[in-house]
Amino acid sequence: MTKQNNTGALVPCLLMTILGYFLYSRYGNAVTKTDLAFSVGYLTYIYIANVVTFDSNKLQISQLEKKNIPFEPMGKHSLGRGQFIIESSFMIYFGVSKIMSFLIPLILIFCSPLDIALMLTPSLINVIAQAVAEQSTLSFHDVLRILVPIGYQCHRLFGPGHSWALDSWSLWMEKQAAGEFSASNSDYYLYTFNLLLAFVNLAFTAWNLFGFLLLRVLPIYFDKEETPRVEMAYTLLPLPKRSKKKI
Repeated sequence: MTKQNNTGALVPCLLMTILGYFLYSRYGNAVTKTDLAFSVGYLTYIYIANVVTFDSNKLQISQLEKKNIPFEPMGKHSLGRGQFIIESSFMIYFGVSKIMSFLIPLILIFCSPLDIALMLTPSLINVIAQAVAEQSTLSFHDVLRILVPIGYQCHRLFGPGHSWALDSWSLWMEKQAAGEFSASNSDYYLYTFNLLLAFVNLAFTAWNLFGFLLLRVLPIYFDKEETPRVEMAYTLLPLPKRSKKKI
């Protein structure tokens, strides 16, 4: 029988945890108790729910083992049951999201003034917490696995992501009114870039939650008998597939 193996997720989980701890130790005063409590508490909730409510997902795991089906968390058993990871459009979508929400903010923290670093740190820590949660719950029940990105995206949209956008706007307006910006002032471009990045991330988070996760990915997990699944024409847009055949 095929045994489920999650050891491959230990390294990225460990690296992300170390990075999150480093950012918190350096800019922890910018992270609210609510943000910290959610990042840790929601993952704890998922773990407890998997054990208590879904019996540690023994049913799904045993079914895979009986059928001798290897567990492929980055393949047919990825989020969305493997329907997205094979699509080039999704891989572009996924790559752009990681660059925009993780890589660029991480670089910006280390090359920008303290006020910018402080306001974007909570959002970045939320992204890191989601990455750790997704990697550490690969063998959990499908319901809980899909709840991980939905939960963290909800919190980010109405919590640190929202605060980052509003604080960036307030800071930009404050410096503009104080006359600290000029055509030759490089800070103008840096603060403007931070402002645009914050609102782009906020808009993307809203679309990713309400457009992609809830309308495109979540229906895949519905029971086909009780809730018939509409065949989608596109990977990212929740548009029903229309038949070209004429009756």
